[in-house]
Amino acid sequence: MEPTSTAAGALLAKYSVAIAGFAGAILSLSFLRGLTRKQAGAAVMTGFLSSIFTTQLVVAYFGLPNDAESKNGVAFLIGLLAMNIIPAVKAAAERILATKGA
Repeated sequence: MEPTSTAAGALLAKYSVAIAGFAGAILSLSFLRGLTRKQAGAAVMTGFLSSIFTTQLVVAYFGLPNDAESKNGVAFLIGLLAMNIIPAVKAAAERILATKGA
């Protein structure tokens, strides 16, 4: 029986990137200590939304195969690492803006 022949398989295939990104975001909480519930919720939402909206961009930019396995892996990694990547991007943007303003 093929995985998409059942309703659960069809839902899994359709939302697999979202599921992988959410799993990565939840797992990232194990690396973040001392967060309040609100901060933990923001961390999960940041990883989850980052993975949903940037997975296709990353797959295309790096020329990765456009199959479900590659997208799921990239979504998981983005969800896992988003809380570490976002401060670095913000710091780089601030440095660029500071040099242009100086």
